[in-house]
Amino acid sequence: MTQPKSDLMSDSRSPLPPARPAPTPAAPDRRGFVAGALATVWAVAVGAPRPARAQDADASDPRLLTETVTFQARKQVYKGLLVRPRGGAKRPGLLLIPDQRGPNSFFRQLARRFALDGFVVMVPDLLSPYTLTQENSDEGQNILARIVPAEHLLVLDAAADLLQHHPDCSGAIAALGFVWGGSFALQFALSGTRVKAAVAYYVQPPSPDRAAEFKVPVQFHWVEGDPRSAPALEALEKRMIGAGRVFEAFVYPDTQSGFASEPNSRRFNKTAADHAYDRSLFFLKRWVVTGP
Repeated sequence: MTQPKSDLMSDSRSPLPPARPAPTPAAPDRRGFVAGALATVWAVAVGAPRPARAQDADASDPRLLTETVTFQARKQVYKGLLVRPRGGAKRPGLLLIPDQRGPNSFFRQLARRFALDGFVVMVPDLLSPYTLTQENSDEGQNILARIVPAEHLLVLDAAADLLQHHPDCSGAIAALGFVWGGSFALQFALSGTRVKAAVAYYVQPPSPDRAAEFKVPVQFHWVEGDPRSAPALEALEKRMIGAGRVFEAFVYPDTQSGFASEPNSRRFNKTAADHAYDRSLFFLKRWVVTGP
């Protein structure tokens, strides 16, 4: 998938707490980790319990409430999928940003999975204003590529606003995105005004100087040997460590981009995908549910 042509949007630096080393687990696919938290590192601390992985759920699962919602940006109306657990308790929100294929069956299923694990999940559909059929569905990627990233971010911010102010949401939200969507999750992390954490899957790495300006904790998932990302990772991590940023970075051996989001392709790797989901869930619960 193509990435937004521009670099991450500019913003001023706002330092996080000083970095301190965290214990690292014996995992062959771990690249590096730095935490600026002063408390126990939930996500990957040695001996930390694994989450009980939510079972897959279909759209009619009685444990969940699923609905189509609408929101507006620049007088244009967009649709989104909102999934949340039944019950009266307020829960943290997750803005799940698909890749350029839009909210296909995988992303709808992933939204239900995170909802079963305790989140109010919003999946915005940036292609909803356009008439796309099965025959011309590939045109959707071309449509999104022709729109400047700043316009997409306005739409996503409107979706995040709806999520943050939903009656069932606690007001604490995070952004999680894949490839193209991951770039926008990182842009939310740069502004730091909307989300408390961000997760990005196989996204093109931001420049080290821009990454040093993240305002909230960030988690990266990359594939081994990707020519777009591999050469930049060491410099990126060193710069973030030097700037005291809170982040996790995982590289998955013998995988390709899509290993966790394309279940019908040869690139899908269930073992790596499950590890990535567990790590994402721990990270989100650490920074969005419990906070620093």
